[in-house]
Amino acid sequence: MKTRIHHAGFTLVEILVVLVIVGLISSILLQALDQVYKLQSRFGLQLAQSQQGAMYTDWFRQAVQGFQTDYPDGKNKFKADERKIEGLTTNPLSADYGAPTAITLQLEYEAAADKTTLKYAAHDRKMDLFSWSGKNNGRFIFIDQAGAPHDSWPPVFGQWPQLPSVILLQMQQDFAPHIIAATPRGSRETKYHPLNLAGSP
Repeated sequence: MKTRIHHAGFTLVEILVVLVIVGLISSILLQALDQVYKLQSRFGLQLAQSQQGAMYTDWFRQAVQGFQTDYPDGKNKFKADERKIEGLTTNPLSADYGAPTAITLQLEYEAAADKTTLKYAAHDRKMDLFSWSGKNNGRFIFIDQAGAPHDSWPPVFGQWPQLPSVILLQMQQDFAPHIIAATPRGSRETKYHPLNLAGSP
């Protein structure tokens, strides 16, 4: 009597079914992975831009917080209007940190890119801090000690300290108003030359 020997293994049909299932699962996983990479790159770019914007905003606040008064006959007394600020700061964006440095903060519109840029200048160093879309979409506002806003500093009429109490940068971002506030931390009163009791020049 002959006995049949059964060999353990997969048939060709079973192998083909497994390969088809593995192929479908791999295709689904690759599509999901591609979507994850796209989301990661999109949100990663937005996060990087957000962090960069926060850094430049901090630079603006840092420069404003360091504003100092100058002597009555000094050439770097604080003066400003809606588009430009000039004055002395002890917080320049350079290695001269701590030393009174003349700086300029200016809003400039670039027609080719249709954007307004906050530009920083000190000595020969110039840099763009940050920008946003729109023409004339941004201005400086100066708040006095009573909390009243002004378009320029010092205001035209009256006796005023050399520095305002608060400086605001007002702009429009993503169709919503956006304001950055910074407070000069130095004395707001005019600096005077020390008395020369010896009488020598």
